Amino acid sequence: MKIIFFLFPMVLCYILWQKWELTKFGITEYRICSPKITKRACTAVISDLHGFSYGKENMELLEKVKKINPDIILIPGDMLVSKYSNTYETALKTLQDLVKIAPVYYSYGNHESRLNDPKRINHPLFLEYLSRVKEAGVTVMQTESREISFGGNPVQLSALELELDYYEKGRAVPLEPDYLKERLPPQKEGMFQILLAHNPAYAREYIRWGADVTFCGHNHGGLIRIPGIGSVISPQFTWFPKYDAGDFEQEGRHVIVSRGMGTHTFHIRIFNRAELLAVTFLPEN
Repeated sequence: MKIIFFLFPMVLCYILWQKWELTKFGITEYRICSPKITKRACTAVISDLHGFSYGKENMELLEKVKKINPDIILIPGDMLVSKYSNTYETALKTLQDLVKIAPVYYSYGNHESRLNDPKRINHPLFLEYLSRVKEAGVTVMQTESREISFGGNPVQLSALELELDYYEKGRAVPLEPDYLKERLPPQKEGMFQILLAHNPAYAREYIRWGADVTFCGHNHGGLIRIPGIGSVISPQFTWFPKYDAGDFEQEGRHVIVSRGMGTHTFHIRIFNRAELLAVTFLPEN
């Protein structure tokens, strides 16, 4: 009885803390300098929203994005939860409002890819959602590249949609040799290259392919983080994932992994607050 009397308030405090923590998010700022950038430009990056809403109709999120004043908004996947159709409307309304702030480029995460399968029960609802997203003016990208203007800078923006086999639970499936080269056009000489790739497990491959900056999500910061050490386990059930959150730089190329904005299935964030990314690009000098 004494143990129960002692543990009960601790468990209650933990539940209340987590309930409160899931209503908050922070803004993480990054600066990227490159000789390929001639004019200052800024992007807001929203990953793994999963149908979450911060305030009525996501007004808290929208206000923070407005304050960033981005030239473009990038979304590397998982705006919804595939099996919960109620998240589709929240994602749609948020996208409809985001596109009023700046041009929005939205690539697929594993939840969107799962819904692309006609055998999935929510496939017809996803097609309707996708149609309305495009009607709103959002640029939806799968595996493709396009040249865009980013704050006056010509930039090649690419998106990579991985097959669901690469999201296998419990392990990171090796990426086939030349996977990106076979699916995406080569970088244009002298042009800055941005890649949207939901799964960060292949960060080294993204760098080798030639992306100057890759934006990823998927790992949700590792669900539970130990200060000074990092994440414990990913939503894909891989232990101590290397690419959990933050900026991973190699030879001047960056892979920036977001902790994401929402959760699904396991609604926990221990020392791992949700985050909106504000990334400023500057000329090297």
